[in-house]
Amino acid sequence: MDTSVLENIGLSQVEIKVFLTILELGESKAGKIIEKSGLQSSSVYDAINKLISKGLLSYIKKSQVKYYKTPNPEVVLDYIELKKGEYLKILPELKARQKKTENDGVEFFKSFKGIKTIMSELVKDAKKGDIYRTFSVENPEDYKIAREKVFRYTKQLFKEKKIIVKGIFHEQNRYSPTKSSITQKKYINLPMPPNTMVLNDKVAVISWKEEPTGILIRSKDIAEKYTSFFDAMWKIAKK
Repeated sequence: MDTSVLENIGLSQVEIKVFLTILELGESKAGKIIEKSGLQSSSVYDAINKLISKGLLSYIKKSQVKYYKTPNPEVVLDYIELKKGEYLKILPELKARQKKTENDGVEFFKSFKGIKTIMSELVKDAKKGDIYRTFSVENPEDYKIAREKVFRYTKQLFKEKKIIVKGIFHEQNRYSPTKSSITQKKYINLPMPPNTMVLNDKVAVISWKEEPTGILIRSKDIAEKYTSFFDAMWKIAKK
């Protein structure tokens, strides 16, 4: 495969090697990635950290051991839109290389790019009329940052998918809705849970302190419990 396209969107040769190795292996421990790639361990760990910061890699923990995996290859399109045409040329081959793994699990993401990846993964399989439920960001300063850096991006995803958006906000973040607002909003004057989103069988929880950090949970059971909790709070929240 011509990897120059991946170089052109800002990945180093080592990052490309690690990215493709994990695509082929599926979720894997670092040792297996080092063995398969033939690279030095320090180079592999450095590349893994850089790919995570770019939102192109995540990991899950099993018995306190990290297993690294690539999200759907389409997330690279979000990493740099200007190179979309070039990336689309090799996307079918990347998808063919990707080894499918079990859906259930927890993935960890860092940075604003990583949070955008969470949102892309959250809505990826959604259909028209599905309901996206969110406990919004409680702290006003954190909310302002989240809104500017990520939520404007996710708004377009919701519009494209024609998803119903319902949000519970803290009273201190009440403001007049704009004409373009697509969110059904209610407010509470109580301590809020962490910024949480639920859509179908997926749950995302995000911390906006310092470097944004988030987890994406794929579990029907957990999603159903969060959905029930949200719906109960929705009944007592005020417009």
